[in-house]
Amino acid sequence: MGWEVLLFVPNIIGYIRIVLASVAIIFFHYPVICTILYGISVLLDGIDGYAARKLNQTSIFGAWFDVVIDNFSRGLLWCSLYKWGYLVVFLEWVTFMSTHSRGSNWKVTEEHFPTLVQLVMANGFKSPLGCYAVGSLHILPMWMYMHEMGVLSLILGVPDVFVYVGIAVFTIGRTICLSVEVFYVYHYIKHLVDCHEK
Repeated sequence: MGWEVLLFVPNIIGYIRIVLASVAIIFFHYPVICTILYGISVLLDGIDGYAARKLNQTSIFGAWFDVVIDNFSRGLLWCSLYKWGYLVVFLEWVTFMSTHSRGSNWKVTEEHFPTLVQLVMANGFKSPLGCYAVGSLHILPMWMYMHEMGVLSLILGVPDVFVYVGIAVFTIGRTICLSVEVFYVYHYIKHLVDCHEK
């Protein structure tokens, strides 16, 4: 397998996701268009993994590229939403570097890892806590955008109480992700310091 991996169907879906997220941000002040385009990009995130397995086109590059696209898309949205959004982007990219330095089996935990980290990472995030945490990671910025632009309350007619319950639920899930991210960054820094001491 060589450069043809770049033309695997899941990776082509990834290129489409990048375009959709980018165009969505161009239409940031047109909430219906932005929400639809960004939403399609997010939905395609589930389809690319399915396509990879169905077409037997899984690859180390594809797994890496999928996370890159996620970070890129969320980063665009966070930075467009808030001045401090770059802090979230910074954390997510540092975490990406710290986890992927472990190689293609970066989702595999070790026995000495904290229980929370093991529960979130179990079965490649396919545990209940993992699904909740990673789902919140993806949904929170979109939920905040739809709240800030009035999509939830004015266009979809979602009662304020549900809007704020959603913010609370997804913020808790994102906080769980934050604790896992901080652990992996700490773990990587410790590894670098230990290497230096040797």
